[in-house]
Amino acid sequence: MIEDKQILVIDVGNTFIHWGIVQDGKLVGDYNRNLHSELSLLPWDEVKNKNYTVAIAGSIPHINDSAQEINSNYGIKFINIKTDTQKTIKNTYPTLGIDRVCNLIGALNSEKLLASETQLTGLSSIVVFDFGTATTATASDLKGNFLGGLIKTGFETELKALGTRTFTLPHVEIARECKISELNPLAISTDESMLQGVIIGQIAFVEYYLKLFEEKYKSKPKVVLTGGNASIVTRFFNKYDLSDPYLTLKGIYYAYVNSVPAKV
Repeated sequence: MIEDKQILVIDVGNTFIHWGIVQDGKLVGDYNRNLHSELSLLPWDEVKNKNYTVAIAGSIPHINDSAQEINSNYGIKFINIKTDTQKTIKNTYPTLGIDRVCNLIGALNSEKLLASETQLTGLSSIVVFDFGTATTATASDLKGNFLGGLIKTGFETELKALGTRTFTLPHVEIARECKISELNPLAISTDESMLQGVIIGQIAFVEYYLKLFEEKYKSKPKVVLTGGNASIVTRFFNKYDLSDPYLTLKGIYYAYVNSVPAKV
């Protein structure tokens, strides 16, 4: 069965490429992150020797060039997962990011969500919040019909904008948030004011988005968190059903699996 195969999945994000080996919907071994320019550094000899299928989502020009070079050097074919060719999420629009689509696919195939009794007793939708370079909210019903979503600036993007677009505010790294033990609207230093403002702003976005969603859709959705900065949110926000840092990779895997015709 195709589900038993180990597949190298690659997510081309806005800033990094994220990759790992997935089998039966689970990450096998390590999760890895590299710069866009480092696609050639992946273990292509091992991929060739073990005859891994390679599924990639996301497309930027120099990644495409690197993929063609790898194909030429190793004879490895890349299966490109695209919004308009995947078969799970329906009613999408042409420019909808494939990462957002794969997040929904990953969520719809999550064992934890599928096992939840509440999924069968009134909850009819899923919202995935992805906290990366951008923060996205993406929704579908449980049948895979795309409902819509929003895009806003991410944690680090907001901090970088404050540091570069103002004369007096410092450059503050999001990694310093680990020193924050609670949300505080009365910060007493510039660094803390910026960090608290960004974190509170991100959580407020999630909470108000869900409020508007429930008013619009007349239903309380399953809430799923993912992305590099999701762990910050989970420290201060607990109204979610699933937090999975590897959701996009798993979604790429299932998008590929679902696109392969079943053998009779």
